[in-house]
Amino acid sequence: MFNPVVDDGAWLSGRPVQCAIPDFSPRFSFALVAAAPYAEARQFSRSSAEHALDLYLPTDRRDVLLHCRIDASFQDLSHLRRQLQHMANYRSSVWAIGGMVLLLAVCGWIVGGAEGAHRAIAGGAPRSESPAISSDAMYRWFGARQLRPMDMPGLFKILGEVCSRARLARLPDLYWVARGDMNAYALGHSGGSAVVLTEGLLRGMTRDEIAGILAHEVAHIRNNDAWAMGWVAALHRAIEWTSSSGLASLQTRNGSKTAGPLLALLSAAPALGHLLGMALSRIRELDADATALELTGDSQGLIAALDKLERHHNGAPVPACASCEDGSARLLRSHPATAERVDSLRAFSR
Repeated sequence: MFNPVVDDGAWLSGRPVQCAIPDFSPRFSFALVAAAPYAEARQFSRSSAEHALDLYLPTDRRDVLLHCRIDASFQDLSHLRRQLQHMANYRSSVWAIGGMVLLLAVCGWIVGGAEGAHRAIAGGAPRSESPAISSDAMYRWFGARQLRPMDMPGLFKILGEVCSRARLARLPDLYWVARGDMNAYALGHSGGSAVVLTEGLLRGMTRDEIAGILAHEVAHIRNNDAWAMGWVAALHRAIEWTSSSGLASLQTRNGSKTAGPLLALLSAAPALGHLLGMALSRIRELDADATALELTGDSQGLIAALDKLERHHNGAPVPACASCEDGSARLLRSHPATAERVDSLRAFSR
C-alpha cells in the first residue's frame, strides 16, 4: 500500500503535495487536491504517444481528494497485454494437460481402483529420450537438406537476430526441403533444435514475412512446445490403452449396475483426450504468434505471411472476421483459424 506523506502547511499555501514512483513504467504519480463539485471520479485521456488515467479517490477529509495519475505509452500497454496473454495461455495449458491427467486417472481407477489410477498416470509420462536431430535423420524423415551460412547468409542473419532477442543458447539448425508448397516447422528444444523451410516458402515470401515465420518457429522452440506436445501425445496414448483395457474388463462382468455409465465414460475418453490435446495445440500456436511479435516488433510481416499461406493452402484471402467460424468447427482444429491469429496479432499491435 502506498501512503503519501502530507504536509498540512502545503495545503494552507495551496501547494499540492506530489509523490511519484521513479523509473517505473507505467508511471504513477499521486497528489492531494481540493475537491471540486461534480468532478468525475475517473478521467481518461490520450495523446499521439501516451495514455493517461486520472483517478480521484476520497480521503478522510471531505474537501480533499487523492489524485492518482497513471501514464503509459502505447508500447507499455502493448507489452503488458502480451504478458497478460502469455499468463492466460500458460494457465490454459496447465488446465488442458491437467484435464488429460485427470481423465487418465479416472480411466485407471475404473480398471483397477487406486492402484490402477497410479499405474495409468505412471505409464502416461513421455519417454525422456528423444530422437537426436541430425542431418542424416532429417533427410530420412523429411528429405530435408541442411543449410550452411554460406548458402543463404541473409537468411542466417535474420535467424541470428531473432534468436538473439529470444536469448536462445544456440541457433537452431536450418533445413531446406525441395518442395513447391509453403510450409515451415520447428523440432526440438532450446538445447538442440531445427527449423525446416520449404523452397516454396523461401521463394514466395519477402524478407519481413520470412522474419515473421522464423520468429514464430523460434518461439515454439523457446516456449518448449515440443515438450508440451510430447506430453499430450504420451497422455493420449495412455488414455487410449487404459480405456480399451477398461472396456474389455467391464464387458466381461455381468450384473454390474454401474457398468453402463462407466462404459460410456471409457468409450468417450479417447475422444475427450483428443479434444483437450487439440485445445492445447491451439493455445501454443497463439502464444507462439504473440512471442514472434515480441521478437520482431513487426506484426505486419507475420500477418502478410499468414495471408500468403492462407491463399496458398485454401485459395482465398484471410476472412475478415474470426468470429464467423462455427464454434464446433473450432474445437476440431489443431491450429487456430488464420483469421483468429490475424485478429490476435492486430489486437497486440494496436
